[in-house]
Amino acid sequence: MTVTAWLVKEYLGHLTQAEGYEDDEIIALCKASLREIEAMLKADADRNDVRIASAAASLAFYKMTLKNSFFSSDNVTSFKAGDVSITQDKGGTDKQLERAERLYAKALESIVPLCTDNGFAFENIRIRVQI
Repeated sequence: MTVTAWLVKEYLGHLTQAEGYEDDEIIALCKASLREIEAMLKADADRNDVRIASAAASLAFYKMTLKNSFFSSDNVTSFKAGDVSITQDKGGTDKQLERAERLYAKALESIVPLCTDNGFAFENIRIRVQI
């Protein structure tokens, strides 16, 4: 099974309902997320591994949650008009964003064996002090 933006969209559908988004927007988000994940992969990584689709869907979900947090009505923490007052808890949006970030981090952990190692190390270093 080849990992495509459509497969990523299917996985994303298991995470959230894309209310307020057009189908073209969702596919574009899935394509962009898939490209980002593919950029991390080794040249010889199996591009058909379903963990790639899962990671791309998790990234797309994180991006959607982040975007929604910017436009959330939770920014209003209190409103009073006469005897009527409204208070909203901003913590709900923050918690959703934290959960989406944790989900993405776990998905990245699952594809570590498929990714290139971007780390570096200094080995056998000798320090010479000159006076």
